[in-house]
Amino acid sequence: MASSRIGQWRSSARVVSTCLLVTLLTCTLRCSECVKLSNIILILTDDQDVEMGGMTPMKKTKELIGDAGVTFSNAFAATPLCCPSRSSILSGKYPHNHLVRNNSISGNCSSVTWQKDVEPLAFPVYLTKMRYQTFYGGKYLNQYGSKDAGGVAHVPPGWDQWHALVGNSQYYNYTLSVNGKEEKHGDNYEKDYLTDLVLNRSLHFLEERSPNYPFFMMLCPPSPHSPWTAAPQYQKTFSDVKAPRDGSFNKPGKDKHWLLRQPVNPMPNSSIDYLDDAFRRRWQTLLSVDDMVEQLIKKLDSLKQLDNTYIIYTSDHGYHTGQFSLPIDKRQLYEFDIHIPLLVRGPGIKAKQTLQSPVMNIDLPMTILDIAGVNLSTVNMDGQSFLPQMAPSLRNGTERPFFLVEYTGEGYASEDPSCPKLGPGLAHCFPDCVCEDAFNNTYACVRTLKDGNLQYCEFADNESFVEVYNLTADPHQLENIVKKVDPTLLQIMNQRLIKLQSCMGDSCRKLK
Repeated sequence: MASSRIGQWRSSARVVSTCLLVTLLTCTLRCSECVKLSNIILILTDDQDVEMGGMTPMKKTKELIGDAGVTFSNAFAATPLCCPSRSSILSGKYPHNHLVRNNSISGNCSSVTWQKDVEPLAFPVYLTKMRYQTFYGGKYLNQYGSKDAGGVAHVPPGWDQWHALVGNSQYYNYTLSVNGKEEKHGDNYEKDYLTDLVLNRSLHFLEERSPNYPFFMMLCPPSPHSPWTAAPQYQKTFSDVKAPRDGSFNKPGKDKHWLLRQPVNPMPNSSIDYLDDAFRRRWQTLLSVDDMVEQLIKKLDSLKQLDNTYIIYTSDHGYHTGQFSLPIDKRQLYEFDIHIPLLVRGPGIKAKQTLQSPVMNIDLPMTILDIAGVNLSTVNMDGQSFLPQMAPSLRNGTERPFFLVEYTGEGYASEDPSCPKLGPGLAHCFPDCVCEDAFNNTYACVRTLKDGNLQYCEFADNESFVEVYNLTADPHQLENIVKKVDPTLLQIMNQRLIKLQSCMGDSCRKLK
């Protein structure tokens, strides 16, 4: 009798245990479904500098994002050119790993190879696996939509709503790929001005999205890229503004690589007038982006989503207007071309912070995926999340000790008519034989802030030219100190550069 009762008791206990286990699993599944992941918005401008006051027009943005969160004072691009830089932002990789060299199809910009090898591993793909609703609006990659890149029918994986510009930045008279279908636009401000169109379609997406799942939006207005077409209401602003005359403005590029020793110095008045006009018009176009930020935040607030949304504001790289007598462009190793704005607000981020932690645009995907709850050990990227820096209560993490900036120069096989005396191999030349790029403008730099504010760069040219700057003593990089610095330090920097140029994934984060 006793053994029978014990058997019944054991049987009942197994049933109760099984029921408890099923209940626990059901509860766990339901709870995991109910975890409210944060929304994320990434706003990416085109060619917006920090060094020449590129954030000055952005009063609303600085108040609504920077003052409400964190401003990174040491944010950098991995390379100072649109397509390679944007490819780094999408892939989380240095250019030597995603292999986009320049803005051309032959340079792997939005090429079939890029679409096959890199796009399927870009960060939006991971977000869709986390059931994020995704929206893209504006400029994608410079060659996107071209026939050799699959035309407008090609929609990269990971995007639910796709409103991407075909080709390079424009404000009017452009073509969009809208979920794989061609949509042409004219020059009507209310219907076609691209910055406003991106805003309006993002607001529509917010209204139509499902409230049951988080969302990610990537908004890429053309500003302040050429042709610098401001909205009608802003075309007379900043009429008395000129490019800053301090720092390296109109200085000779002595002791610098070959290309920087060529510009006429001092610059002719015609060049100065041209770059001043460009400077003003760049600022004018940014006012519409500032309005975009304001309207987005108002919409999020009205939808009661503002407190659960991370908003990231940055640029693909910097810009110069007259520095070292170069009229206008990017593509150079100096702070004005690689230093970028980075402002973030969101859950867990305290207001009015300014952080000096060095961060890079290759860190954006890892940070976004970290926010989205992705297991970062499963992601093959070179960057690292900066969520621990801006919200230490949410994550533990470490700062990188140094990082890489690399660029592959472009040049034409024939002589440039503007500059026949310099022969072939040049590109983007102005009158007076001022060229902004060349084949031998190919370089790699290691930049460190932790153990001295230093930059060490090596060129792939017939001089094997080296440039070294102490940015604490010389913030405008006027003096190349390669012949003055301790040879031991040069050796250390060279070894760091060699390691960085061959790093992949986790090895890019474990360098010391």
